[in-house]
Amino acid sequence: FWVYSLNVLLIILVNPSLLNPGPQQLSVAYQNVQGLIPFGQLSSKHPLLDRFKISELQSFANQSRPDILVLNETWLKKSISSNEILPDSQYEIFRNDRTRRTHPQDPSNPKKFRENGGGVLLAVRSDLNVTVKRLTVTTGLEMLAVKVNFPNKESFIICTCYRVGTLGQPHLDTLTSYLRSLTSKRKPSKVISCW
Repeated sequence: FWVYSLNVLLIILVNPSLLNPGPQQLSVAYQNVQGLIPFGQLSSKHPLLDRFKISELQSFANQSRPDILVLNETWLKKSISSNEILPDSQYEIFRNDRTRRTHPQDPSNPKKFRENGGGVLLAVRSDLNVTVKRLTVTTGLEMLAVKVNFPNKESFIICTCYRVGTLGQPHLDTLTSYLRSLTSKRKPSKVISCW
């Protein structure tokens, strides 16, 4: 009995995560993929996925198993389901595909509007012991933010934004204001931002 008790005591002393089971380390992978659909398919309402890029992405996700995957410039459209990109069994996927609401007109050239391209995606591994909540972004940005909560009440917010530089200072001010509001309203322990 005393050997068993000594072993338990040593495990507890050497491994403090048993007493405080929270995140020890999370891996985040970021990539500007410059389109998961071929450029020639951009104007199509029902584009085909770029099988080479999808295969490469899925292979990376299977081998590296990042806890969180952040993709910018996905070029995705509503007609493409998230489980075509990564299986639902592996990742919970959040997307913000380009629309007129997320990508406003260029103030210096109001007739110019790139209807296609852009878009952001966040994927959180399904087997993590966390709850994930998508945060509302109503600021006219190609932006996505999610709050990740751990069982020990620790939390963090991860956000990503794809911003075309020609949108001007007012657009940048809106982005800056939103990022500040993330930390002041929600009181996360950390905010991670990918651009």
